[in-house]
Amino acid sequence: MTRSWLYVPGDRPDRIAKALAVDADVVIIDLEDAVKPDGKSAARLHAAAALAGDSRPQRWVRINAGDEGRRDLEALASAATRPEGLVLAKCESVAWITEVHWSLPGIAVAPLVETAVALRDLDAIVAAHGVTCCHLGEVDLLADLGGRLPGGQGLIDHARVRLVIACAAAGLAAPIGGVHLQIDDLESLTGTSTELAHLGFSGRAVIHPSHCAPVNAAFSASPAEVEWAREVLALLNGSEGAVRDPSGQMIDEAVARRARRILATLS
Repeated sequence: MTRSWLYVPGDRPDRIAKALAVDADVVIIDLEDAVKPDGKSAARLHAAAALAGDSRPQRWVRINAGDEGRRDLEALASAATRPEGLVLAKCESVAWITEVHWSLPGIAVAPLVETAVALRDLDAIVAAHGVTCCHLGEVDLLADLGGRLPGGQGLIDHARVRLVIACAAAGLAAPIGGVHLQIDDLESLTGTSTELAHLGFSGRAVIHPSHCAPVNAAFSASPAEVEWAREVLALLNGSEGAVRDPSGQMIDEAVARRARRILATLS
């Protein structure tokens, strides 16, 4: 399961070490916004060094767009250990995804949708060869669209729905939601994470280690949901067509699919 995706600045090896020791499912070593221009070269070296080691948590790298991103790819291609995947910042074109894929073949690619152009061309982006999942960058997207909260929440809601539908239609894993900026407001973090889970997201990006546990919990099936899923599949086992559970609710293949998805998250 990849529920919590923890960003850590690539030019801070001390923070990278700490991030790898917390309960994040994925650590994203950031070579983009979290690193100043004069720190990019050092960040690439630190990122390459951090890729070696245990297989958990997963180690991904967020690369820049354009020429800076090409320098990121060159550094990662020569690293002794390859990242599990790449998050493509400001990704707006299939051509860039293709270039990344051929530069590091076999590496998972996750476009970060954070511009109006990316949202407009979303169907083509998620269908590009090499893409395995898709992330939503809500803060940058809202800025690019000229919106602001709270009135601009409708723009974010629209983008979330678009992403869920596009990823499902392309046969990708469920998308990854944006970060929660209020570091100390864990109650709001839990609430918004639960909303994303109900909407069809499989996880979200986080910017502080304290956010990992609440996010992991929000995107995990509860014991009651697991019990329900097992009961549903047991009732359907050996039956033909729809059946009723003890409460009288009809159970058909659509309900069974939801039950299977719940149980799949346990692996």
